[in-house]
Amino acid sequence: MRKMKQKKEIGAIGIGTLIVFIALILVAAIAAAVIIGTAEELEENAERVTEDARTMIRQLPRIVRAEGEVAANSHIDDLFIYLHYIGSDGIDMNKIVIHILVEPNGGIGDYADLTLNIGSIGTASSDYFGTEQISDPLDHWDPLASPPRYIIGEGTMLRLTIDLSSAATTLPPDSDLRLEITSSNAGGKTIDEWETPAAYPSIGSIVTLQG
Repeated sequence: MRKMKQKKEIGAIGIGTLIVFIALILVAAIAAAVIIGTAEELEENAERVTEDARTMIRQLPRIVRAEGEVAANSHIDDLFIYLHYIGSDGIDMNKIVIHILVEPNGGIGDYADLTLNIGSIGTASSDYFGTEQISDPLDHWDPLASPPRYIIGEGTMLRLTIDLSSAATTLPPDSDLRLEITSSNAGGKTIDEWETPAAYPSIGSIVTLQG
């Protein structure tokens, strides 16, 4: 009887050990699943952060100044926009679209969508803005190269010319102007609004618009 009792006790201990062993395996499996799920979530978050950082790097150029030239009709006819780029990745100006909205004081508003004038880089027209290099420390911008490069890099500043009389309508004193810059290879848009002064100086003078 004593031997039978010992065998039952040993058998009970073995079953208990097996149950504990199975429980440990289940706990380990659950912990592994949790760890794998957490790792996958962290990886997804890291990818999102990386993409957000890349989007920020690919930011659009900002407008630092807007000027206008007083024409013979005492309105601003030609508009000069100074763009400055500070991102790490380059921006292709050939992908840039500038939407202008002109609201002249006492007149009828008008708008236009303008792109880079590849055929004549410095000339503005009803469909295109003209471009002039002010600074390009990394030598990205070279429209006369073969093939031409329309890329602006970090520190590049360009002066864009917009022919308001051809593209939309001229700006008399005390008028409003809105510009939106978008790109097919960069996220977001740059939006700026200005007002023209209440009075202009003599014909041919350059007027700084008030942001």
